[in-house]
Amino acid sequence: MKKRISSFLFAMSIFGGVAHAETEYKAVSATLTYDEAALATETGAAEVLESLELQAERACRKVSLVTIGLAVDEVCAEDLMYQAVDSIGNRNLSMQYADSTYFTPAPSARIQLAAR
Repeated sequence: MKKRISSFLFAMSIFGGVAHAETEYKAVSATLTYDEAALATETGAAEVLESLELQAERACRKVSLVTIGLAVDEVCAEDLMYQAVDSIGNRNLSMQYADSTYFTPAPSARIQLAAR
């Protein structure tokens, strides 16, 4: 059975110097889907984690003038993954997440999670 979780993040970026700073807010909204039955095993949880990471990367893409194309906002992806794993609340998934590239012990200060 496929389940869906939704996330809504507010990303805050600070631009400018010490004398003058502007704050820009970017809202990121994502609905991530996963196979709940797959979470029963460690192998299935690893597959679910990989799928969630790909979905988070897609949701957190931004235009990059440095790489001339799209780049993944790593902080955004980390925060989406944190919120997704926390919302799902599965032991196997949490164990896989602890060893993942996007693991973070807490959401970043830059990202404010919207109320659920």
